[in-house]
Amino acid sequence: MRNTLVGAVLAVVLIAALFTAAHFGARPGMRPVVPPPALSPEQTAARLSPDFVGAEAIGAWHLVCIKPHTLSRLRQTNGGATGNSQGTPPRTPAPPPDWRVPRCRATIGLRNPQKPDQTIRLSFRLLGVQRVLAMFLRLPPSQVQNGDPMTLKLDSTELSLPVRGCTEEFCLALQSIKAAAEPPVVSSKTAMLVFTPSGSRETIGVAIPTAGLAPAVAALHRIDR
Repeated sequence: MRNTLVGAVLAVVLIAALFTAAHFGARPGMRPVVPPPALSPEQTAARLSPDFVGAEAIGAWHLVCIKPHTLSRLRQTNGGATGNSQGTPPRTPAPPPDWRVPRCRATIGLRNPQKPDQTIRLSFRLLGVQRVLAMFLRLPPSQVQNGDPMTLKLDSTELSLPVRGCTEEFCLALQSIKAAAEPPVVSSKTAMLVFTPSGSRETIGVAIPTAGLAPAVAALHRIDR
């Protein structure tokens, strides 16, 4: 008798649950919430405004922009003459009044394959009045020394990245990129940093993700133009 009573109660509960689900499931406008599709790297970069300040992930890369600031008019000496004491003209033109200093960089951090607790950081940023694209590579000083050669192998080209100097905290390699050479660099599908660590005869390669690099550099140009 008790089992029959329990079975009857369960049956009533089940019927009530099915009725409630059918009733509320059929109500108009009651649809499951679907999250919006993730933006592509190109869409993420395109939505950044010219006054963007902060850090934004664009594919595997990050675009980091600080607050804008201008370079005040340079003080003129010698009656307004430019150049050095021998009268040699400067190699590059002086910045115009209220020149906006480039303030963005496209950057990515990589783990050192030999020492995972160390980071190798690669960045692209614009330099100078002519806004020349340059590549900066920051490495632990235990891995390279001043003057060591490094190579960035891309789809159809290679870039030399000589180490320009070292401190106790890091070593810096850099190379400027001509305007004609920029498209094949930033649009490469594969990238590999190749170098021989100090005190070793074995050459190692560090794979660099390229997803998002092209739109990140395009946003950098647009914001820092």
